[in-house]
Amino acid sequence: MRTSMTRNLAIAAGLTLAFGALTAGVAGATNTVQIDSTIKLRNSFPAFHGKVTSPNQACADNRLVKMFKKKRSGGRKLLGKTHTDVNGKWEVIVDPLSSGAYLAVVKQREEGTAGTIFVCLRDKSKIVGVD
Repeated sequence: MRTSMTRNLAIAAGLTLAFGALTAGVAGATNTVQIDSTIKLRNSFPAFHGKVTSPNQACADNRLVKMFKKKRSGGRKLLGKTHTDVNGKWEVIVDPLSSGAYLAVVKQREEGTAGTIFVCLRDKSKIVGVD
């Protein structure tokens, strides 16, 4: 009887320690929330412009947008960069404009508050051709 009681106490103590360690791990953990972003590129005047949209408006405001021209070698050349306005709108004036394939990229951004990190995900536009 005594060995059975000792064994039960040992199991209970082990479970208590395991639960305590698990709780401490969760309390110190950071929650990460990923939020989609979409970038649109237009090649009408002014060339180039577009809009970043997201289900969370904070992921559309003040986002870094980079404008690229695709190279024939497969790489890309940075033509300019800007930040979106409060409505997610942006523009990069490319002058002189030459024929080629162009795309825009909105960079990923992370912001943290009280144990939660919000990640506004990166997106790239469809390729727009200019003749």
